[in-house]
Amino acid sequence: MVEKEAVIKALVEAANEASADEESAMPEGLRGQANEAFGEVEGALWAALVEAVGGKKRSTRAEPTRVERVVGEAYEHPLYVETSQGLLYAMHGPDLEVGEGPEYIESPEGVGDVVDIRWVGEGDAIYIFSTEGSFYGVDPRMIPLWDRRGEGRTIRDVLRLSGEEQARFLVPRRQIATGRVVHVTAQGKGKASDGGEFDKGDGLDRSGREAFLLNEGDEAVAVMAVGRAATIFCASAQGQGIHFEASELRSMGRKAVGVNLMKLGGEDDAIISAFEGTRVRQLAVVTAEGLGKRVEFGEFRTQGRGGAGMQVLRLNPGDRVAGVVACNPGEDLGLILSSGRVWRLPAAEFSLMGRSAKGSKVVELEDGEEVLRLVALPCGG
Repeated sequence: MVEKEAVIKALVEAANEASADEESAMPEGLRGQANEAFGEVEGALWAALVEAVGGKKRSTRAEPTRVERVVGEAYEHPLYVETSQGLLYAMHGPDLEVGEGPEYIESPEGVGDVVDIRWVGEGDAIYIFSTEGSFYGVDPRMIPLWDRRGEGRTIRDVLRLSGEEQARFLVPRRQIATGRVVHVTAQGKGKASDGGEFDKGDGLDRSGREAFLLNEGDEAVAVMAVGRAATIFCASAQGQGIHFEASELRSMGRKAVGVNLMKLGGEDDAIISAFEGTRVRQLAVVTAEGLGKRVEFGEFRTQGRGGAGMQVLRLNPGDRVAGVVACNPGEDLGLILSSGRVWRLPAAEFSLMGRSAKGSKVVELEDGEEVLRLVALPCGG
């Protein structure tokens, strides 16, 4: 196995030898060693640069961070919980407390395990997008409450969902009215539609209308409202991420599949997360085996859409990325495990590392358990 220190030394020596020759390029053998040791040439070059100027080497180890945590009004906003039976509930925000580790949270009887939690802020109206590409308008007070016992009321009593269709993505109406709606799919497709295509001022429609089309076998992984000057970040299960200008997505009608957003690494790869990149400070990433970290978002320069992107995390063999979210180090993250256990913890518990780092263990998993999802939450104390 190629040692990183040896690669750094060889890169510095090669750079010194080539300093007088503008035509020199990195020797092919050394390029292969850099890829093997660091997972990418770019990370090796950065480490060699820091070594060459006599500074502190860029480390894949944790960088300690001290952040101020302030509980604000957002903590009181509802959290929207999706269950393994495809049901959607509204939970009082403080009911999900910051804890010492993953726990099962008490749920209404017979609704299944928690598979996702979303925070979208306050609003007098929400658009809910379904797994089949339809959208519904609803007053959030109509969404069944998580802590209500014996009522028997579900989201299917509120929305006219069809067959196996499930309510999944929530976007406040006020965001849609002033921006564009972007959806991203697991197969790397996506499109933007003008907000006016959805909000025509004709009230909330609980019967459902078509928002976007999906190719056979594909599914949406994100729906968001963005401004025209925004950027978008997509991350894949194999640890790559692409950051591109939203202006690269021309506005299409609602009845369209969209264009290619990211080149995937084969049949086993898929987009697993996407978010607006505007004003993002850091991102947090976690793998199915429980390795996680934070990365400064500035490390992900904007590129043209449709490429393979940049490395987000170096994976161990057999592992995969379970979630990537925009992260504020003073706020919280939520880990959702395949067993139904949930853990709300300070984001700063995820160590700050470089892009090429594997991450450190952030959660102890039980036998047969894996990380299902990562979510961003307001500061909870």
